[in-house]
Amino acid sequence: MTLRYIVTSLCLLLCVEKLFGQASSSGRLVFPFLSIESQSNILVTADLSHPKNCPAKYTNVLSNTNLFSLAERTLLDGISEKYKNVTTNSGPAGSILTGFDVRQSSFLGDTDIFSVSCFAYTNIAAKEEMDFHNEGQIVSKFRTQTGDGYDVKLIDGKLFQYQEYKSNLLDGLYVAMKAMPLSDAEKCGSWARFFRGRILGKFFGWDDDGKIVVEAEFKEPFDFVKNQIVKTDLSWAEMPTNTTNSAQSPK
Repeated sequence: MTLRYIVTSLCLLLCVEKLFGQASSSGRLVFPFLSIESQSNILVTADLSHPKNCPAKYTNVLSNTNLFSLAERTLLDGISEKYKNVTTNSGPAGSILTGFDVRQSSFLGDTDIFSVSCFAYTNIAAKEEMDFHNEGQIVSKFRTQTGDGYDVKLIDGKLFQYQEYKSNLLDGLYVAMKAMPLSDAEKCGSWARFFRGRILGKFFGWDDDGKIVVEAEFKEPFDFVKNQIVKTDLSWAEMPTNTTNSAQSPK
């Protein structure tokens, strides 16, 4: 577990406590990480202050067919193997290094600027950008020419977060694995699905004991990324002035 990850987790906790403090006077349940004013049409039935026991239907394991299809389970099982031997200069099997670029991402008001390794696949029409700048972590953005693919984060070689895209919009599975311990690869900490860039249907969050600490239902498509007050997605942006295919490897 890296220091940056621990600090990030503490910052998330402080933000959630502040959010819940703002809503405590109303007595209603609220969804963490989203602005209070955006939640009027979200049905929240469990939050961090009001957890509940998890029914068997929603047990947070990858083998739960109510949450994951067989194809999704197979895909998630293969993530760690795919990225097992990658480096800043050597990508997954079937890819070649094409250069390096600079990206930026914001978290809690701070902008993080970092280099990514850029790879192209020789057997399919797809590209991949990989970020190695945090010790023990790999974050990767895989896209086909049509914008289909996924973002994935691994910590110490274990799958931590995965989110699917279609036509460059969040679309499909959005899942984060149980944070502690990372060796418990079967259990997830949060789960949702997106459709054409917006979340729809159930969102679940579980604690380390398997209790539901966040349960909400989005009955209409909701712009989750736009309304989050704490960044929970893995996306990053290009720099205004790009340094595509720089001659130096990221540090």
